[in-house]
Amino acid sequence: MSAAQARPSLLTRAVNRVRRYVFMNYGYPKAIGERISKHYIKKFLPANPVIIDCGSYDGGDSIEWVKAANAQMHAFEPVPRLYAQLIKNIAPYSKNIKCYTVALSNENGKAKFFVSEGKSDGSSSLLQPKEHLIDHPSVTFDESIEVDTMTLDSWAAKYNVPKVDMLWLDMQGFELHMLKASKVILDTVKVIHTEVSLKETYEGVGQYNELKDWLATKGFKVQLECIPDGYDMGNVLFVRQ
Repeated sequence: MSAAQARPSLLTRAVNRVRRYVFMNYGYPKAIGERISKHYIKKFLPANPVIIDCGSYDGGDSIEWVKAANAQMHAFEPVPRLYAQLIKNIAPYSKNIKCYTVALSNENGKAKFFVSEGKSDGSSSLLQPKEHLIDHPSVTFDESIEVDTMTLDSWAAKYNVPKVDMLWLDMQGFELHMLKASKVILDTVKVIHTEVSLKETYEGVGQYNELKDWLATKGFKVQLECIPDGYDMGNVLFVRQ
C-alpha cells in the first residue's frame, strides 16, 4: 500500500475537520457513527440542565456538555487512575462539574469491578465480561478491584440533588440494573442517552430490547438509535413522552 493510499488526502482531512466542527457545534448531522450530537440532544432539555455522567472516563463528555448547554454535571468514575485524570481534565470547569469516585449501582456497599486494559481502558464494568472477550480479544480484563457503590436515589439523597434532567450512561451493560433501583430520581428524568448491548457482552447484561421495553413502561420512547451495522453495542437516545 502506498503512502497516498494509507493516508487521507489534505482535502479529505479538511472536509472531515469541517464536518466534525459542524457536528460538535451545530448538531448536524444528528449522529455520526455511534455518536449522537449533544446540540441535537439539548433541544429536549431545559436551560442549564442537571446531568449525570456515569462512566465519565476522562471527563470529555462532561466538558462538552458544559460548553454546549452550561450543564451542571455530576461525573462518576470508580477506576482510580481514570478518576485522577478526570479531576485533572475538568479543573477549568470545576464550577460546573462535580466528580465522584463511586460506581452507581443497584445497591449500596462495595462490589468487584472488572478493569479493562489493552486496546481499551474504557470497557470496565461491574459485570464480568463474556462475549466481549470473543468480539474484542485485544481488550483484556486481567485486573479486578473493589469499588464503592451507591444507588442513584441514595446518592441524590446524600448530596441533596432533588432532580436530574438527563442520564448520560456508559456502564458497560449495567445500565438496566442501575435504573431499576432508581424509584425516585428516575421520575424526574427527561432524557436518557445510554449505551446498549445487542448480545451478552457481559454476564447478566440487560440487552437492548429488554431495556427498551422496560423504559417504555416508565414513559420513555426511542428518539434516535445509533447502532452501526455489525456492532455489538451502540448508543440510543430516549426521551420521556
